[in-house]
Amino acid sequence: MDLAEEAAQEAFAIAAERWPRDGVPQHPVAWLVATGRNRTIDRVRRERTLEDKTRLLEVDQPAATMDDIDLNDSTIPDERLELMFMCCHPALAVEAQVALTLRALGDSPPRRSRAPSWSPSRR
Repeated sequence: MDLAEEAAQEAFAIAAERWPRDGVPQHPVAWLVATGRNRTIDRVRRERTLEDKTRLLEVDQPAATMDDIDLNDSTIPDERLELMFMCCHPALAVEAQVALTLRALGDSPPRRSRAPSWSPSRR
């Protein structure tokens, strides 16, 4: 019953907004019924989608905190990931980030060449 009342209220509110601007439709009662029905269908679909997505997010186990994770040298055996994050620090210029990351991951010195076409233009 509440859903029907809300649908009617929404339909009347939309009619009050649109009818002065667009004119009263040929069959106003049918328009109100169709608008209320469509809004109700949309609302039910949104609620079902929200429920489905909420269910997907629910986890039986509590999320691990940083205190629960045993971080040592064997947790991440390869230090390239750490190097990559250090190379991409926001305090560095983008060009320096790219060069340092490529050097760290490729383990080769950077070549001197013209700026790549994807680098930010200088003004």
